[in-house]
Amino acid sequence: MKKCTSTLLIVGLVLLLASCSKSSTEELEQLYTEASIGNDKVSVDPIKMEEELLDLVNEYRNSIGLEALITSEPAYKYAEDHNNYMISKNSLSHDNFEERAASIAAETNAQKISENVARFYASAEKTMDAWVASASHKQALDGDFTHTALSVQLDKDGRPYYTQIFIKID
Repeated sequence: MKKCTSTLLIVGLVLLLASCSKSSTEELEQLYTEASIGNDKVSVDPIKMEEELLDLVNEYRNSIGLEALITSEPAYKYAEDHNNYMISKNSLSHDNFEERAASIAAETNAQKISENVARFYASAEKTMDAWVASASHKQALDGDFTHTALSVQLDKDGRPYYTQIFIKID
């Protein structure tokens, strides 16, 4: 019975989890192009950027009447691994999201999972502005989630890649 329940949970998650579409990735790339025009090369501290962006996400959520998100340590490795994957492909993507979400759900008992990705933004503010300006990414920010994992990794040229995973745990 437990195996049947787990299977049903995973199937349900796959159906509910597709929050970010391919078009949203293209939309985010366009927003990046607009936001980066005129930017000089800057040095990014990924740990500081994670903290700043998570603070902005929680400030935004509080401003619209939502609770701040609690950091999920188990999900962090999945956000970090996805950044490394995007860096290795030199592209922005939600590839393998269903597998990532199923693994996170199994480890955390999550009922709902979504993610936002970005790359090359030189500040937490520009990243947050792009996510808020994108309908599908804003949907994740505004979603009924309780936990998050946010990873910022740098490629070989020092350009940041961002993966934020949103999780609802009852």
